[in-house]
Amino acid sequence: MRATGIGSLPGDDFSGALAAMGESFPNLVPVPELPARGPVAGIIGRGVATLTELPVELDAAGWRVADAPDRAARSARATLRRDIDDIEESLAGEAATVKVGLCGPLTLAASLHLRRGEAVLDDLSARRDVADSLAAGQAELAAELRRRMPAVTWVWQIDEPAAPAVLAGRIPTQSGLHRYEPLDVHVAGGHTGALVAGLRAAGISEIAWHCCSAGIPWRMLADAGVDDAMIDVATLRTADLDRAAEWLEARKGLGLGLAPTGVRDAVSSADEMLDRLLGLVRTLGVDPGLATAQGILTPACGLAGWSQAAASRQCSQVARAAELADEQLSG
Repeated sequence: MRATGIGSLPGDDFSGALAAMGESFPNLVPVPELPARGPVAGIIGRGVATLTELPVELDAAGWRVADAPDRAARSARATLRRDIDDIEESLAGEAATVKVGLCGPLTLAASLHLRRGEAVLDDLSARRDVADSLAAGQAELAAELRRRMPAVTWVWQIDEPAAPAVLAGRIPTQSGLHRYEPLDVHVAGGHTGALVAGLRAAGISEIAWHCCSAGIPWRMLADAGVDDAMIDVATLRTADLDRAAEWLEARKGLGLGLAPTGVRDAVSSADEMLDRLLGLVRTLGVDPGLATAQGILTPACGLAGWSQAAASRQCSQVARAAELADEQLSG
């Protein structure tokens, strides 16, 4: 059973965090996201750094569309470029499987603002432009990574923490007094599908979609061509159980966030996670061998709010839980 990290990590040392992730998860190395380095390195800063031909700027309210990129936008791009150089130097031509996590189109549309202050989500044309720019930019990045590090197998993770809120109409307007209209799931799926298609064309063979909130749009993910759904198992509703079982039985990957991350430094042991996994397998009613073959153990969500020592221990315990799962469930 595979294991990997998910979301953000504490600290501001990218090279050190990358090395730590390689030690904890040698079979699926997650590229660290370190928001402690500032807004240029968080999920939205990372996302805007991949946009093509769409300038942005950062003000007190957050990232917004602009006439020309400002210093923060240039810094976001420069930070991403340095991180790519560090990945290349760290791998030094070695064969590895590495997972890149970047913001998806729905979360970016809810978080990036227009010049007038409202979210891009509020404007059909702007939303389409941002989704197209993101898809093109991430495809270009994927192609560059494959060209610079041909021995690496790249897994792409589309991070969509705001997707359920976007689809349910729970994103607040600028004033906070109202909510934007729910985004039609077919439109949302079109944006996601365009990103997936661009990544496929760039040579990415495994594409994951990550959200640690309740309300996973299973059908949208399947229609968009996503390979792995990465979820927090604690958010699964009764209706999700059948969808999750069907996902596994379709031989798709299921990222199982079995280590809760909401309480700072509350490390779950490998044995605790194994018990949760065994209970989930029984509840889903799937073949245990299928769960180990298609399942991917992860923390439930990001660990940026944790201490570095506790985050490291939690990642080690996740990896150990995957080993125990193979021993208990395989065959």
